[in-house]
Amino acid sequence: MGSIIRRLIDRFYPDSQGHMVTIVGLDYSGKTTLLYLLKLGEIVTTISSIGFNVETVDIMTSNGKPFRMTGWDLGTGCAGLQYHFGMIRIYLQSSTALIWVVDSCDRNRLQESVDALNKILANHDADAPKDKTRPRLMPILILANKSDKPEAMPLDEIRISFSKATSGRLVSIFGTALTDKGLETTGLPEAFDWLNLALEIAKSSQTTAIPKGLEPATPNPREQAILSEKLELWLTRIETDLEPEEFLTKFRSFTLPSWDHYTHIRIAYVMLTKYGRREGKDMIFKGLEKYIAISPLTKGRSFHFTMTYFWIQIVHFGIRNMPPTFISNAEAKPISSSIPPAASAPNLLPSPNDFAQFLLINPYVVDGNLWADYYTKDVLMSLKAKGEMVLPDKKPLPNLVVRDAINTVGNKG
Repeated sequence: MGSIIRRLIDRFYPDSQGHMVTIVGLDYSGKTTLLYLLKLGEIVTTISSIGFNVETVDIMTSNGKPFRMTGWDLGTGCAGLQYHFGMIRIYLQSSTALIWVVDSCDRNRLQESVDALNKILANHDADAPKDKTRPRLMPILILANKSDKPEAMPLDEIRISFSKATSGRLVSIFGTALTDKGLETTGLPEAFDWLNLALEIAKSSQTTAIPKGLEPATPNPREQAILSEKLELWLTRIETDLEPEEFLTKFRSFTLPSWDHYTHIRIAYVMLTKYGRREGKDMIFKGLEKYIAISPLTKGRSFHFTMTYFWIQIVHFGIRNMPPTFISNAEAKPISSSIPPAASAPNLLPSPNDFAQFLLINPYVVDGNLWADYYTKDVLMSLKAKGEMVLPDKKPLPNLVVRDAINTVGNKG
């Protein structure tokens, strides 16, 4: 389990992109702020989101040695970290280190942070039944963020709280103050100096290959372990699926081989990347409504306007959330003038062929019940929602505020 994810990550992020480091912690601890401070040298205002923020950054350590890493910052959304343990478990298998961010000012949630890290590390240990030593050699850098605040807990208190969960591991805790007054004032150069050394120690001690991952633990279709397995099945399916042009041809001729959630997401992805949001959105609406009315695979089903709009928004958000590293420049399409350009690829959308990369960055799209995070069942399944657009009644749909803010900062240079 997870082998294809690791293989694709290795393909898209070779050694030249530096160490792959997973950045995790409770919501609002400062994970995304950390990643983009390292990337841009400025504080970017962020909101809780979903999927991954992925950036390759070069950091100058306290001893003057450069340190390059590709940081994978997991957005936990409003649901909380506990719903993402299965996904973390798979991505961590491809990581060379873990950065755990804790809010030094939030004493009420300190134990929750300790318990979450303990569970993640226990899962990581369990993925190596033949060699219990190897996963414990993965460096863990704990950043006690907001340590400059008057109400911040002493570093020793945080260290003692995490001591049992991290016993016997390569771990160190550093206080950080994430500001845009210069990285030398943040505590980060010293922290990454240690991480660089710890990675050298871990590399010299690791001799065994990464084992296979987990099996589903519960029949709940929204359990992260099951969604992780579904992600791998989708990535495997892509390898033998139709090429984008043939896929669209069969969609337009009502002859697709299957009609399931994977097919719906791929239709949205290919249309939006090939034609842009403005034209692609209309083509998706018209195409799905006609397909459902004609295809024998959709007998007994009816077109649902709000559900279709919801998934268009989710897929569009995911496309725009893809960092420039993932864009295949050879086949990229210019972005519509109505869409803010990406910082490092100002006029490019991903290619329709980049579906696997899209899934790696936005694994949440495999969850066919994702709508339940935004709508109550009564609202989404109402006759009104089936016939016209109805806004979510639980929380707003994800938006591009963070990515566009980051792009704006990046474009200043």
